[in-house]
Amino acid sequence: MKKYLSAVITLLVMCFSTLTYAVTLEDLQQQFSKHKTVRANFTQDRYINGLTAPLHSSGKMIISKDLGLWWQQQTPFTMTLKMNQTRMEQSIEGQQSQIITAESQPQLFQFNHLLTAIFTADKQMLENNFEITLSEQNQQWTLTLSPKIAPLNKIFKQIILNGNIYLQTITIDDKQNDKTVIAFINHKTSPLTQHEQLLFK
Repeated sequence: MKKYLSAVITLLVMCFSTLTYAVTLEDLQQQFSKHKTVRANFTQDRYINGLTAPLHSSGKMIISKDLGLWWQQQTPFTMTLKMNQTRMEQSIEGQQSQIITAESQPQLFQFNHLLTAIFTADKQMLENNFEITLSEQNQQWTLTLSPKIAPLNKIFKQIILNGNIYLQTITIDDKQNDKTVIAFINHKTSPLTQHEQLLFK
């Protein structure tokens, strides 16, 4: 009986270990780097203290290894964000575009640059800024990022990423006890079209 229980416990431990530690941050980075381009549609819900219903928005995004991040919120109004290694441009429907560079606003630019690191599972950038917990269960991985340096640790409690082949959800818990949940669907990895390349200009 003891041998049987011992065997069962050993099997359970082995299974748990496989589920929990099978994926590493290096694995995710390699997995995300397989594709030069990833597109997806997204929905975003912001749960804010004092509001009875979340603020809902939706849109689409493109991540390109060569050109950077293009993010367009399409509802409830149009807002477009374009970001690469040297500049970030944000435009809101009917307003003049705002351009931010590393030279003009280094802290804000660094903060937004972390967004690309999250989408690409940039190991060095994430390890420099967060305490990291990574687990896997039923072929779904969960990456929990707990900020360890200012100003991130003054703003966020944690950022949780979930996915399998692609990133599926990002949950952001901030220090004001508000929460943002971003969900991604319809991932596509075909090369950029000529029209899409122009979106980054």
